Amino acid sequence: MAELALVIKSKAQSGKRDAVRALYEEHLAPLAESNEAQEVVVWCDDDQDPDAFVLFELYAERSAFEANAGSPAFGAYMAAAGPLLAGQPEVQMATPRWSTGV
Repeated sequence: MAELALVIKSKAQSGKRDAVRALYEEHLAPLAESNEAQEVVVWCDDDQDPDAFVLFELYAERSAFEANAGSPAFGAYMAAAGPLLAGQPEVQMATPRWSTGV
């Protein structure tokens, strides 16, 4: 079972959500795809707000999250995407206790 779950709620500036997702796919998706300790990553477009999105991530180890957060890829993503965001994301960290289908 994963050791860490992240739920990150964020909002792009008006009309910029697709651009932010494209930057995510360029900078962070390859990191996630190659990181066995990052077990699940799901980008979700908010159905109620055309500028909002949610990321859900499961990590086998907290150290894998810390490594991602300190990686050059994350820094490059934030440098490119940061100006397109409408404020700071809301980040919730949790310890998974039960799941199905993962």
